[in-house]
Amino acid sequence: MAKKTRRLGQRLCPSCNKWIKGTRWKACPHCGHEFQPKATKAVPAAKPAAKPAVVVEVPAPAKPNGTITLEQIKKVAATVKALGGFQKMTEVLAVIKEAGGVKKFKDLAEAMQGPAEDVVPF
Repeated sequence: MAKKTRRLGQRLCPSCNKWIKGTRWKACPHCGHEFQPKATKAVPAAKPAAKPAVVVEVPAPAKPNGTITLEQIKKVAATVKALGGFQKMTEVLAVIKEAGGVKKFKDLAEAMQGPAEDVVPF
């Protein structure tokens, strides 16, 4: 049977049935009965300090093939100036297309160049 308290801050001694003021008494002042402490929850151990987060630099994502960069624009502008304008550049692109593409045009241009002057044929 649960023991009722008279007021807050008082408890009943089970040995002498006297009310004691103050709930922090470890023993009854009248009869000397020792009160059993209430079971307390175990305090969890302190966790070790968290390791500092590792920062990894991720390279910038690769640009998609359809993106035009400033360097590409500069190269094209220099090429257009070297060829003599947009009309001449259009003619060169048409010749490359008729030859069968860039790879075939490059092979034909290397074949027209001939052997290098430093190479002596035997």
